[in-house]
Amino acid sequence: VILASSICTKTGKALASRQFVEMPRTRIEGLLASFPKLMVPGQQHTTVETDTIRYLYQPIGEEMYAVLITTRQNNIVQDMDTLHLMARAVSDICDVTDQQDVVLRGFDIILAFDEIITQGYRDNVDLAKLRMITEMESQEEKIQEIIENNKQREAKQELKRQAKMFDQQRREAAKRGMGESSMGGMGSSGSILGGGRMGGSYEPLLSREPEPVRSFASASPTRSNTPSISANARGMRLGRKPKGADAMGAMQNEIDLTQSLMDNMSIVDSTAAPAASAASRATPTMPPMDMKGVHVQIEEHIVAVVNRDGGLEQMEVKGDLSLVISDPAYANVQVGVVTNNKHNAQVKTHPKVDKRRFNTDAVIALKDAASSFPLSQPIGVLKWRIVSTNEDDIPLTINCWPSLSATGTVDVNIEYELTHPKLELNGVVISIPLPPGAQPTVSDVDGVYEVDRAHSTLEWQIPTIDASNSNGSLDFSVPGTDAGLFFPVVVSFACEKPYYDIDVSGITGADNEAVDFSQNIALIPDQYAVI
Repeated sequence: VILASSICTKTGKALASRQFVEMPRTRIEGLLASFPKLMVPGQQHTTVETDTIRYLYQPIGEEMYAVLITTRQNNIVQDMDTLHLMARAVSDICDVTDQQDVVLRGFDIILAFDEIITQGYRDNVDLAKLRMITEMESQEEKIQEIIENNKQREAKQELKRQAKMFDQQRREAAKRGMGESSMGGMGSSGSILGGGRMGGSYEPLLSREPEPVRSFASASPTRSNTPSISANARGMRLGRKPKGADAMGAMQNEIDLTQSLMDNMSIVDSTAAPAASAASRATPTMPPMDMKGVHVQIEEHIVAVVNRDGGLEQMEVKGDLSLVISDPAYANVQVGVVTNNKHNAQVKTHPKVDKRRFNTDAVIALKDAASSFPLSQPIGVLKWRIVSTNEDDIPLTINCWPSLSATGTVDVNIEYELTHPKLELNGVVISIPLPPGAQPTVSDVDGVYEVDRAHSTLEWQIPTIDASNSNGSLDFSVPGTDAGLFFPVVVSFACEKPYYDIDVSGITGADNEAVDFSQNIALIPDQYAVI
């Protein structure tokens, strides 16, 4: 077993180390510190041993070693191959001539070590596959970045609008103040210096400073979020206004506005995640099925992200075909498939599958006719990946149209359309975020709906969407003034037909006789949203 993989200096100082067995830090530091003392100058081989462990090392750069610490009973040939892969991986990740860069990229190095070695044993990976794994982009992170950018852009636009409104209110207040000041100069009581009311009859036209914008999180759904003038506020006292009050009031207004916008942004975050979780809870589970001696499993995962204007941000479908063979008599079967690659999918076969025969005859069979498939465990024999930037490739389109009305409400219209009639989507749930505490008024709905008050979402549920029920709509209204609160719209469903056109035409055994088999298909939406 491999005990640890490390990067250390020529003096034995650890720069990055990953232990694969239970071992305290002082123990690994001690092993690495004693490693340079065991090296014999001028020796040709790059291994040294003690009574219990073996060091395998390879110089990287001029001042560092890649070190593999194993037990003496380990396969030294395999360990040398693992060591070479480690050294090449470290060279790809960081500058091996700079120890500081190795330390800064230590986390990436540890992740690479984890992909090469699992629980002390070498994984079946090469440098190309390791590069693909370490450079793989996170789809969820990209979606989150898109959502954050949209929220920041909307917050800036709202900030400009509110600032313009505050500036207009200040100008109107200044004009009214000048008018009252000139009238007060004609009074008999010297109201400019005394700051009193003119003849005791002055009523305030505007408060000393506008009331701060109320927090969106605490505002009632029926209450407007725009700043209002308090009718019970103190009057503007002429001559008593402190120096710099305009600047301080403007600063306070901007601080309150920024806080309210941050509260609004937090509402979007708090409603997006519960909508996804509520939708996932509502997705029906596939019923168990009776598996025969040969079972075929086709599973696809789809990611589709569309912006609120209808543009496709991202779409990817990953699928695989797996075999589960429980009868030893069918351990060397041949699977015939029918495909129609109209989506330009990237298709790959398992390394032990005869790729040439698959390309010519569409038959999945082992290269070595004398070998057999593993029993009672799923083994993937075919994989495919579809990436598209064409909006027509989206299987289910969702259009959400929130619009502000003159009565202080937001009217929302949501439509769905199935663009791939061969698919049949069951248990569809479309989750729409709502303002906190709001009670929607639904005027028209195809299907049923319910309001999840705990997560402030409206769950639109359609039992089945297929060719006979390919479109539908939902209309509702909610008190409010922000049309952006109704995104992201999250969709979940269950589907027993693949997006990629593939089907099993038949399975034959070693004697070319037809084999009865069972099959299940699942299209799973990992991320399906309108942002």
